[in-house]
Amino acid sequence: MKISELITGLALLTGLAANPVVAAADYYTEPPLYHSRPDPKKERHFGDVGVTGLKARIYPGVVLKVEETVPGTPADGKFAKGDVITGVNGVALQGRNPFVVLGEALTAAEAKDGKLVFELEGKKPVTVVIPVLGAYRATWPLDCPKSQAIIKGAAEYYRQTLEYAGESHSDRDRERHGIGGALACLFLLSTGDDQYLPRVKSYFDELGRNIKGIGDNTWANGYNGIACAEYYLRTGDKSVLPVLQYYCDDARDRQFYGIGWGHWGRQINPGYVSGGLMNPAGAQVATTLLLAKECGVNVDDRTMLGALQYFYRFAGRGSVAYGDHRGEGGLGSNGKDGMVAALMQVATGAQGETRVYRQARNYFALSMLDSFPALVTGHGDEGRGDAIWRSITSAYLRDIKPEAYRATMDELKWWYDLSRRPSGALGVATAQRFDDEGSGAGLAIAYTAPLRTLRITGAARSKFAKEFTVPANPWGRPADLAFLSTESDAKEPVYQLARKLGDAYSAEPNYAGMSAAELARIARHRNYMIRAQAAKALMHTGAFGVLEKMMADPDPRVRRAACDGLTDYRYWFAVGKKPIRPEDVSPKMVQALRGMLVDPNEAIYVVDGALMALSCATPAAVAECVPDILPWTTHEEWWVRQSAFRALATAAQAEGVAAKVLPVLAEMLRREQRPTARETMNGLLARLAPTLKMNREIVAAFQRAVAETEIQPGPRAGEGGYYVQEAAVAGLKSDSGGALRIAEAVQVRLPKLETRYIINVVDALVAARETLAAEAREQVTEQLYGSYRRELIQRMNAGETPLDTIVTLTQLKHPEAGWREVGRPAGAERVWRFTSFEPQGADVMHPREGKRFRDVTLPAGLASWYLPEFDAGQWNSGKAPIGKGVFTARRGKKSAIENQSTWGDGEFLLARTTFELDAVDCDYYRLGVLAKQGFHIYLNGQKIHTYIWWNDNPEYRKIGLGADAVKQLKTGTNVLAVYANAGYVDGEQVGQLDVRLEGLKKAELLKEE
Repeated sequence: MKISELITGLALLTGLAANPVVAAADYYTEPPLYHSRPDPKKERHFGDVGVTGLKARIYPGVVLKVEETVPGTPADGKFAKGDVITGVNGVALQGRNPFVVLGEALTAAEAKDGKLVFELEGKKPVTVVIPVLGAYRATWPLDCPKSQAIIKGAAEYYRQTLEYAGESHSDRDRERHGIGGALACLFLLSTGDDQYLPRVKSYFDELGRNIKGIGDNTWANGYNGIACAEYYLRTGDKSVLPVLQYYCDDARDRQFYGIGWGHWGRQINPGYVSGGLMNPAGAQVATTLLLAKECGVNVDDRTMLGALQYFYRFAGRGSVAYGDHRGEGGLGSNGKDGMVAALMQVATGAQGETRVYRQARNYFALSMLDSFPALVTGHGDEGRGDAIWRSITSAYLRDIKPEAYRATMDELKWWYDLSRRPSGALGVATAQRFDDEGSGAGLAIAYTAPLRTLRITGAARSKFAKEFTVPANPWGRPADLAFLSTESDAKEPVYQLARKLGDAYSAEPNYAGMSAAELARIARHRNYMIRAQAAKALMHTGAFGVLEKMMADPDPRVRRAACDGLTDYRYWFAVGKKPIRPEDVSPKMVQALRGMLVDPNEAIYVVDGALMALSCATPAAVAECVPDILPWTTHEEWWVRQSAFRALATAAQAEGVAAKVLPVLAEMLRREQRPTARETMNGLLARLAPTLKMNREIVAAFQRAVAETEIQPGPRAGEGGYYVQEAAVAGLKSDSGGALRIAEAVQVRLPKLETRYIINVVDALVAARETLAAEAREQVTEQLYGSYRRELIQRMNAGETPLDTIVTLTQLKHPEAGWREVGRPAGAERVWRFTSFEPQGADVMHPREGKRFRDVTLPAGLASWYLPEFDAGQWNSGKAPIGKGVFTARRGKKSAIENQSTWGDGEFLLARTTFELDAVDCDYYRLGVLAKQGFHIYLNGQKIHTYIWWNDNPEYRKIGLGADAVKQLKTGTNVLAVYANAGYVDGEQVGQLDVRLEGLKKAELLKEE
C-alpha cells in the first residue's frame, strides 16, 4: 500500500469534516503529508495538469479553477476560463490535496484507457482523453515501456530547445545558457543516445565563440560546467575544454573564504545571510571543479579541495547549509543534500581510498529520499533545486537501499506525471516560481539516472579521463565517520518522527505521550535531525538522567545528541533559545563533557557539541575546564572555535577568571576569518561588558581586532573589511565611551576599507557621539570631521559618491549644509494635474500579481501627455501626495504619509506639474520619490528615470540624477511628468505618488572650520 493511500484511509476512519476557506486542519480530511499542500486561506499557482493541456489555479478554499487550455492538446476548447474543477474520475477534490489527486488520476488514466472525467461545479462533466502509455512497471524507470516513451518524448523536445535560432553570437538569449540549457544538455547526455551529441556540442560551441562573455553567474556557470565536463568525458571533444577552463578559472578567482561562492559577481557581501555564500549555486561549481580535474583541465587544487572539504563536512551533521553556517535542521534541504551527493559521487572516482565519499554520498542521497514530503520546498531557488537533485541522485540508492528507493519513487509517480507536458517536456509540479520546461529537464533525468550514463549518476570512468586524487578523509577524526552511517532499526519514517518532534523551523512541539524511554530510543536514529530533536525533547521534559547516560554511550552520534539536547540546539544558530538551566547541568555532566574534550580519539563533531554544552553550565563549573577548552580555540574548523569561544565567555563570568580569559577571547576575535563565528564572538564579547565591569579592556579587544584583522588584496578585501566594520560597531555597542579609541583604530585602516564599510562605521560613530560628554564628543567630532570626511571627499573626487555620509559629517560643524529642495513653489505646495485609467484587453493583469508595473496602451488622445506643450487643463488638480488606499509599511516600520489628492478609480496614473528655477547651479541633483509601485519620470519631455519593481515602505526614496538627466533642467519653467501604477493589498488598490527635486552644492561639502 502506498503511503498516501494509507494516510487517506486513516483520514476516512477519523471522519474529519471539510470546510472551505478555513485553516488546513479544518479543511483537509486527510492528515498532512506534503509541505506543498495548498493553504486553504491562500491563492497559489497550480499550473499544468500533466499532459492534458489544461492549466489551472488554486483560489482560497482550495478552489481549483481553469485558467486556460493549450491549443492542439487533449483539453483544447473543452473548458471555459473560470470553470471550477470539483473532482476527477469519481474522486472528489474536497478535503484532499489537489496536486496528488490529479497526479494520481493521470497515472491511472495512462495505464488504462486514457480517460479523465473532470467534474465541474454547475456544469456537465468534461472528458479529456490522453495518450495511453501503460502502467509503470515495478522496476521503473528501468525496463519500463512507459518510461522509455517519456524519455523519447522529452529528448525530442529538449533537442529542439538547444537549436540556436539567432543570427549572431551577440544576440543569443543568455537565459538559454542558464540552468535550463545546462539541464537540457545533461538530460540529452543521460539518455546515452549519440544522436543528441551534436546538439550538445552546438550549445557549447556557441558559448566558446565568446568565452569572455560567459560572465560570472554562479548558478549558470555551475550547471553549465557540469554539463560541459560530462560532454567531454563522453566524447573526448577537446573543442569544449576552453569553455570548461573558463569555468574553473572563474571559480578560482571568485571563491570566498577559500570554500564557496556567492550568487554572482566578484564582490563578497559577508552580511548577506551567513557570509554571503549561496551554496545552492556554489555546490555545482564544486562539482564542476572535480569533473574538470578528471577532464585534465587546469584546476586550482586549493580552490577545489577547499570546496570539497567544506561541503563534505555537512554529511551526517544536518542538511547542507544555505550559506557559511552550520548544517540546517529541516526535513528538506531544497535539494542541497542532493547537490552535494553528486559532488561526493564524483569524488568516489578519484584514485586511492574514497570510502568516506561513498558513505557521504549515501547519507546525502538517503536524506533526499527521507525528505520526500518536503518536495519542491525551500529557499534560494524556491524548491527547484529539490526537484532537480531529487531526480538526479535518488538512484544512487537503487541497489544499496532498494526498498527505500522503490517506495519513494512509487510514492512520487503522481508528481512526475503531473509535471509532464503535452510537448514531451517536463515542468516542476507544485513549484510556484520555477514550474518551467527548462527546470523540468532536471526532473526528466529521474527516468535516465539509473542508466548511469553520466559521471554524476554513476557512469564508469571514461577512457578520456585523467587520474586525480582527493584526501582519504577530508574532515574530522576516524570517530567522525560514525555520523555517515545510514543503518537504523527505526520503524517510523523520518517524516513521521519529524512531525512528532518538530524541526528547526517548527513551533515548539507537544511531547505529551512520549516517554523518556521512547525518546531515548529515537535518539539513536540514523538521521541527525531526528536524534537532536529527540534529545532536545528529553531535556525539555526534564529527563536529565537519560541525557547523562547518553553522554557515556559508545556511539559518538548519541554523545553528540546528548550535547544537542543540553543546548536546545538550533542548527544554523547553534545554541537554542531555551537551553538547559546552568543549575541543572550536573557535575557528572560536566565531567563527561571534559572527558570528550581531552579524549584524543573523540569525534570532532562531538567535541564541538561538548564545548557548546559546557557554555550552558555555571561559570564556576566552566572555569574549572578552561585548560581543556584552550586547545580548541585554534582548531581549523570554525564551528569548534565558535563553541570554544562560547565556553570561555561563560568561564569569564566566574570570579577571578576574566583577566585570564579575556586576552584569549581578544586573540580569537582578531584571528577569526569566518563571518558567522566572528558574529558570535562580537556579540558575546560586547554583552560581557556590563557583566564583567571591564569596559576598557573589552573595548581594547575590539580596538585590536580593528587594527590587526587581515584585509587581503583583491576581491577578498571585502571579507577583512567587513570584519573591521563589525568589530568597530560591536565595540561601540559594548561601550560607547570608547568611541574615540575605536574611531582612531578605524582611521588607520581607512585606505584599505571599502566605502560601504566606512559609511557603516561613520553611522555607528555618529550615534555613539550623541551619548558622550562634551569633551569626548568634541574629540570624536574632530576625528570624524577631519580624517573620515577627508577620506570620503577624496573618494568623491575620484568618482565615488558617498554624498549623504559626507553631508552628515559636514553637518557636525555646519548644520546648515546639505541637500535642499529646489524649485518654486515648494514641493508640498505644488499643484499637479493628473488622471487615472484602467488598462484594457491584453494589458489587464490579475490583482494577485505583485510586480505590476508595465507599459500599457494609453487612452485615446494621451500619446503626448508627458510633453511640455500638452494641455492637461481638463485633468483633476491638487497637491501631492496623490493616492488611494493607505500605503503602510511592512511590519509597521514607517507610518503612512497622508494623501492630499485622490488618485481616481484607475490602476494607472498620469501626473504633471511645473516648477520654476532661477538658476541651475547645484553640482548634484536627486529626486525624492514616494511611490507604491514602479514609474517613469519625465523632465521637460525627456525620460530621466524608470523603476520597474515595488516599494514596501512609504518614504521618499532618493534617486541621484546623472549628467544626462541634469541637462534637461533649465532656468524658468520646468515640466515634471510621471507615469505610475497602483498595487493591490488585500484585494484593494493602493497607490501613492509624489516627486520632489533636491540639489546640493559641492562647495558646502568642502567647507573648512
